[in-house]
Amino acid sequence: MANITRYNPFDEIVSLRDAMDRLFEDSFIARSPFFGSRGVGSNLYETADSFVLQVPMPGVNPKDVELTVQENSVNLKWSANVNVPENATTHWSGFASSQYQQSFTLPSATNADKAEASYENGVLTLTLPKAESAKARRVKITSVK
Repeated sequence: MANITRYNPFDEIVSLRDAMDRLFEDSFIARSPFFGSRGVGSNLYETADSFVLQVPMPGVNPKDVELTVQENSVNLKWSANVNVPENATTHWSGFASSQYQQSFTLPSATNADKAEASYENGVLTLTLPKAESAKARRVKITSVK
């Protein structure tokens, strides 16, 4: 018996938002071994109560990081300082002394007042508790007779 699969062209549709994101990322964000194709190579995890965002920041003094959180947006500005020895020849450079800025849009609103940030081994980790309105709730179903 033959197995027939119907082709559905709508299965391959990309949302306009995703298409525009790809267009701008491919056009304006420099690719490098450290930063990758989507800008800063970051991780975003979601738990029941919070979001955890990890951003690599080699050569950064945590005191030089400007961090703002508003509802579902996180904005970071920082400068990295890399010390090259005098009379040294650079053969490759994965990151350089420069100023950086990155914005992240989270899937839902957060409670900025309870946000926590730590910096360890060159990675900034932000723990952003979800806003009460964004948390999933169990709804009790009542029967109407």
